Amino acid sequence: MLPRPYALSFQPMTHVPRYVPARTNEGWSVVGLVVLLTALCIATTVVIHKRTYRHPTDPVMPGARSSADAGARGH
Repeated sequence: MLPRPYALSFQPMTHVPRYVPARTNEGWSVVGLVVLLTALCIATTVVIHKRTYRHPTDPVMPGARSSADAGARGH
């Protein structure tokens, strides 16, 4: 028989307690920042919409024609 270059040795495994408690309360500052930025984006969108939106039939809107104009022109 040929000699083995390595010897198999099976040692019994010993239990090593490696309990690492979960840190589940971290990250709330990031969540708060995301919620704050979302609220800021929504508020900005509402302000821009309120200041710039004009209804398509608004007489001040460029290119808008009222129904009286369309009737007078024969359309």
